[in-house]
Amino acid sequence: MSIDRDALRQMVREVIREAVGDLSSAAPPAPVPPAPAPASPPSQGPVATGPLTADERSRVDTVRITSDRDLDVFVRNLLRLFENPKTRADLRQGRLSFRLAGTGRPGAGSSRRIERGAVTERQIADIAASGAALVLGPRAVLTPLARERARALGVTIHKERT
Repeated sequence: MSIDRDALRQMVREVIREAVGDLSSAAPPAPVPPAPAPASPPSQGPVATGPLTADERSRVDTVRITSDRDLDVFVRNLLRLFENPKTRADLRQGRLSFRLAGTGRPGAGSSRRIERGAVTERQIADIAASGAALVLGPRAVLTPLARERARALGVTIHKERT
């Protein structure tokens, strides 16, 4: 089953408008009781990581939405992100955005090859921004933080063996 991306975006916008309403009102928001912890951690949706660090100008998180449940998880996680004022500002200013997993951008399918040395988080962020995959040469290593960032950003990693 294929989901029309524009229709999906429109549904997300409508759900957010209904749930959030007009946040620019002068009245302080009512305290929100903490949501009960899910029985199992959701596998899709954004992770509440807080505001962007000073060295990051923007971040694009990859989200996989294949069912109504995935959409519900994504919107609920997005609302949790929206509770943090700094993350809310990042979302509003476009410094934090989302893309659907499995949807290629123009130029997708390209890869960036690194022959040797350590691959860092910053390199992973650059690769993710370009939409490329990472090919590690036999003498290249991936730092643990870079591996974690690649997983979060949906960067595909291929390790070549000698």
